[in-house]
Amino acid sequence: MRVFKACLLVIRRRMVMFATYFIIFIGVSIMLSQIGRQSYSSVFEESRPTFTVINRDKETTYTEKMMDFLKEHGTYVPLEDDLEAIQDARFNEAVSYILIIPEGFQDALKDEKPVRLLENKTQDSASGYQMSSYVNQYWGYIQTREKIEENPDREKIADEVSELLNSSVSVEKRQYLKTQPVSEGFKAQYQVAPYIILVICVLCITSIFLSFQRPDIRMRNLCGPLKPFTRLWQMGLGCACVGIVFWIILTVAGLFLYYDSVKDMDIRITGLILLNSFIMLLLAMAVSVLASLFVRDTNMQNAAANILALGLSFLGGAFVPISIMGDGVLKFARCLPVYWYEECLDEISGLTGFGMENLLPVWKCMGILLGFTIAVLCVTLAVNKQKSGAEESFGTTKTEIEM
Repeated sequence: MRVFKACLLVIRRRMVMFATYFIIFIGVSIMLSQIGRQSYSSVFEESRPTFTVINRDKETTYTEKMMDFLKEHGTYVPLEDDLEAIQDARFNEAVSYILIIPEGFQDALKDEKPVRLLENKTQDSASGYQMSSYVNQYWGYIQTREKIEENPDREKIADEVSELLNSSVSVEKRQYLKTQPVSEGFKAQYQVAPYIILVICVLCITSIFLSFQRPDIRMRNLCGPLKPFTRLWQMGLGCACVGIVFWIILTVAGLFLYYDSVKDMDIRITGLILLNSFIMLLLAMAVSVLASLFVRDTNMQNAAANILALGLSFLGGAFVPISIMGDGVLKFARCLPVYWYEECLDEISGLTGFGMENLLPVWKCMGILLGFTIAVLCVTLAVNKQKSGAEESFGTTKTEIEM
């Protein structure tokens, strides 16, 4: 097993570079865990938008009950009745909804053309429309009662409308899948995992092949007693061991960082995510072996690692969500293996059952990823066969017996 030991020796001498990449990746994962961490709860919690009410009309029972009702469903932010203060609050997003009750509004409730309320809410946001809906419901009921009663008792009407709007129904929630959703932080780590897997595999495997592809080493090995198949088998074993050990370290780090969320997940979902990343590891090792046939020095090695990893990851959706990509980019991305890795990760994260219909898209994506791996290996064998007998495979080193 001399060749196998030599492979491990080469990796050990390059360990500082590999550790640097891995530490950077772990740092990014920790940052993502802080940004994407979400606490999932089975208890429904109503959102409480921020709002402001500026009353230019008189204070009555209607306005008091309205304020009590809105404060139960939102967070009141007091503001002065000043244009500059209102503009500053909207610019700094201090409030989502501003209601201005104009003068004479309540006295005109029975009129054919009542005075309109003035509203200012955040565009393209549900919070502002939520508060607007509460206000319109409240004054809609008040206006209806004012019109149908000749001598309305405003205090009684306000109490009845408040009671009506505060009525609720019991809601029963059922969860058919005995698991918690995949946390955003845990998913984010495996979403960007193809980049670090490709970088480390390309650097490791090309380092091993570079050491054995030196012209003097190759000619010595060809003259040695070790059979070429045995040498290649031990080199392949060394590359596989390095890749698997790195994958185990990456998996343990991910489970450690997101233990609180992973422990509540279904073990089958966790297993599928890990299986998907392992297939990505096989593809990365196949791509690395193919790249090693063209890499001749350390400069080409670093360039190949970063170009392959960044190119495949960016276009495949590891850094840029697939949902925001254009149609033209998506057509090209479907021809890349990382796209199907990300598609499989999305399918696994959205599983609600483990029947054949649920798992079919997952197996389909994994099968396509394996197909890419086999295709890359076939190309590698063809290129290696063509290059093995070529003069360039021995480099341009001159010897003392060369004329």
